[in-house]
Amino acid sequence: MSDGYDFSQLYHASLTSYSPGTTFLATIYQNRVIIRSTATLQIVRTWACQLPNRPLSSSSFSKTVEDNVKIDYLEWSEDGLHILAFSSIGRTAWIFGLASEGDGLSGEVARIGGEGIEGMVKVEWAKGGSGKCVMVWSDYNLKITIYDLSNGSTKIIQNPKSLNQCHTYSPDKRYLAVVEKHLGKEYIGVYDMLDNFNLFRHFQLSALDVQGISWSPCGRYIAVWDSSLSYSMFVHSPLGPLLTQFDHTSPTFSPTSSTEDPGLGIRTLTWAPGGRWLALGGWDGKVRIVESEGWRCVGVLSWGSRIVEKDVTVWKEPHDWVKDTRGRGIVQFDRVQTPTSIPTTRPDLSKPNPSIGVSQITFDRDGAFLLVRLDNSPNVIHIYTFLKTPTAESPDIQHLTSMIFENTIKSAEWCPSGSGTGKNRKLAVTVVGRTSAVYIWDEEGGGWEEESTDDTKGELNQVENDGRGGMMEGVGIPSRSDFSANELHWAPDGSSVVIQDKSRFCLLYMNESEKTDTDTNTNTDRSMRWDDVDEGLSHVVEEEEEEEDIGGWSGYGLELRGGLRTAVWA
Repeated sequence: MSDGYDFSQLYHASLTSYSPGTTFLATIYQNRVIIRSTATLQIVRTWACQLPNRPLSSSSFSKTVEDNVKIDYLEWSEDGLHILAFSSIGRTAWIFGLASEGDGLSGEVARIGGEGIEGMVKVEWAKGGSGKCVMVWSDYNLKITIYDLSNGSTKIIQNPKSLNQCHTYSPDKRYLAVVEKHLGKEYIGVYDMLDNFNLFRHFQLSALDVQGISWSPCGRYIAVWDSSLSYSMFVHSPLGPLLTQFDHTSPTFSPTSSTEDPGLGIRTLTWAPGGRWLALGGWDGKVRIVESEGWRCVGVLSWGSRIVEKDVTVWKEPHDWVKDTRGRGIVQFDRVQTPTSIPTTRPDLSKPNPSIGVSQITFDRDGAFLLVRLDNSPNVIHIYTFLKTPTAESPDIQHLTSMIFENTIKSAEWCPSGSGTGKNRKLAVTVVGRTSAVYIWDEEGGGWEEESTDDTKGELNQVENDGRGGMMEGVGIPSRSDFSANELHWAPDGSSVVIQDKSRFCLLYMNESEKTDTDTNTNTDRSMRWDDVDEGLSHVVEEEEEEEDIGGWSGYGLELRGGLRTAVWA
C-alpha cells in the first residue's frame, strides 16, 4: 500500500504529456508549449505555436489569430528530444527541439501544414525507424505523408483505410503495417521504416470492412477484425499468408458449445503480453480468450446483473464521500457481500450506436491481471487474474474483484511500472461528472476485518478478508476551486499521475512504503505540493511569461544552431 499521497498545486493547461523518461511534463496553455520539471513543476522551456504569416489588414488582428490557436494534440518523440504539437483547426503541426537554444520561436525545428487544399486530420510520431519521422493523415483518407526531419525527405502511403486502429507496428519498431483500400478491396501494406518506408509486403484481406489491426507482441501475427455485423478475426503472417480465420463457425470458437452464435461482431481486441493469447471483446458483451497455438477459445467471460461468486471481492463507493470529507479525505470503498446486484442500463436498440458490448480490455504490464469494462454497466470495473507468472504455460482466469462507482467511469489505467517485479500493481480511475477525486486500486491491500452490508437483507456482518481483492480507495483532491478530475495519465516510471480537467491539471505523487536509501536522499522539491499544513489547492498558478518577439526559423532538418547537443533521456 501507499503511505499516502501528495498533490501539486493547480496549473492552467488544456493538454499534458510526460516525457518518455518522466523527467519533464509538457503542457499546453493557450498557444504555448510549456515544458516543466516533473519533480518541481518549475518551467524549463516555453515555445509559441504561431500560424504561418497571412496578409491581414491589421497587425493586432494577426496577433489575435495567433493567440487563439487551439492545440489539440501533444506528443513526445521516443528519444525525449522533441515535442510535437498539432492544431486541427489551424491544420498545422509544430515540432520543437528540447536541446535547441532560446525560447519563443527559436526552438522550432519544423512546421508542417498551413497551406494547400488537403487538410491535416491527424499527426503523430512514427514509432520507430530513425525516430525523427512524423506521420500526417490527410482529409478523406487520401494519403499518409511521412516527413523525415533528419534529411527533409517525404514518403507517401496512398489510400489508408482509416486513421483509427488501422495501422500497427512490429514489436521491434522496424515495420509499419497499414490497412489500405484500392479499387474497393482492402489490403495490408507492410513498410520497412529503416529503409525509408519502402514497401516490404502487400497482400489482400478477406474481411469485408476492416475495423482494426494489431501486431502481436511476439511479432509472428497480425490480427484483423471485421465489421460489427460479422464476428470474424483473420490472422495473417507479416509476410502475407492467411494463417487462420476465427469466427462463430470455427470448431474451436467456444469451449462449451459448437453452435454458439454471438450475433454481432468484435468491438475490441487486445493481445496479452508475450503474444500467446489474445482477448476479443464482442458487441454481445462477452470476452473470449483465444490461444495462438491452434487458435482455439480457452475461456469465455460473461456478466449478468448479479455477481454470485463467493470468493469475489466487491467494492462499492460510499455515497457522497467527497462532499462529506470536503475533498480532503482518503476513503476506503465499502466491501459488499456476494451475491450482489450491479447497476446496469438497458440499451435503446432503436437508436444508432447503442450502449452495448465490451468497451475496454486491458492487461497489466506482465499479464497477471485483466481489466474489463462494459457499456451496459458503465459504473463497474471487473478485474480478473490471468497469468500466475509471466512464463506460465496456461492462464488461470479467475474473477478477482469488481468495483462499483457512483458515476460513469471516464478512464482507467494500469500503472506502467512495478508490475515487472510482481508487486504493488496499481490502477487509477476517474469518473464522469464534477467530481474532484481520483480512485486508486492497489493489489497490496493487506488483510482487514470490517463490518459489511448484506444487500439482500440490509444487515451488518463482520467480514474478514485476506487482501486477495486488493484495496480500493477514493482520494479527494484538496482544492477549494471547482476542479473536475476527468482525465488521468500515469508517469512512465509510475511515480506520479497527472490529473486533468478541461483547462487545469495537478500531479498526484505516490509515496511508496518500500524505499531504498537512494530514494530517501533524493533532492525532490516538495515545496509546490500540498500537505496537511497548507489550506489545500487554494489557487491556480497563472502563466506570467512575457511573449518574446524573437525571430525564429521553420523548415525540415535538424541542423540546429550550435548543433544538437547530447541530452539525457528525458
